Amino acid sequence: MSIPSQFSTVNLAQPGLSQKSVSLLQRRGLSAVQVDQFEALLVSANQKLSADQTAKQVLAGFSADQIKLLQQATSLADPIRIDSLSDEGAINLLAQPDKTGMVDLNNDGVVEIGKAKTLAYPPLNAPAGVHQAWEKATANLSEADVMMLQFHMATANGIELGTHLPKPSGLSPEQEWSTAGWQSLLEKMRSALDFSVSMDGWTRTHRVQQDFYNRFEQELASMSPQKSNSQPT
Repeated sequence: MSIPSQFSTVNLAQPGLSQKSVSLLQRRGLSAVQVDQFEALLVSANQKLSADQTAKQVLAGFSADQIKLLQQATSLADPIRIDSLSDEGAINLLAQPDKTGMVDLNNDGVVEIGKAKTLAYPPLNAPAGVHQAWEKATANLSEADVMMLQFHMATANGIELGTHLPKPSGLSPEQEWSTAGWQSLLEKMRSALDFSVSMDGWTRTHRVQQDFYNRFEQELASMSPQKSNSQPT
């Protein structure tokens, strides 16, 4: 499979690691020296990718110690076997831990990092305005609350945890996040919330969800038309 040009490099948002990436690396047990080594590794990888090497070719040039550092930095349980990686899994190993530079090549809502599969919500390929709306709507929430909302939104969006089956809609990001698209999504979320409330009453979690849906709707309604973060392969 050919890789679109926009995915050929690790697109660091700034010269170094973001503060969020550094914080994640520290939580994964990397020392200050290891964080610096990992940053240098990504910068070097980005230069090689810019010279038209593939992610797998770049990874094949890493030493055993560099592969071990990469495994710890990406929080992978199993050793990295380059020949078993998909293109998506290889590319995402060379992205920042905060998901800057990660890709979802098949637009299935599941992000491969090495052999691991994880959720990213909003989806990586969603328009930039959706990501901005999400950040604003979740700005004052705890990490636990944000993770709870990501789980509910992702599963409602057709992703099945455990099996990681692609979402069945087959919609492009532009269709999925059109006005009709996000209105349909929020209608579905509110319907599910109403059912939960009818069973359990107004718990704290339910109130967090209700408040978030209202804020997210307001932010999405004010969103300017955006191009998706993906392009056809």
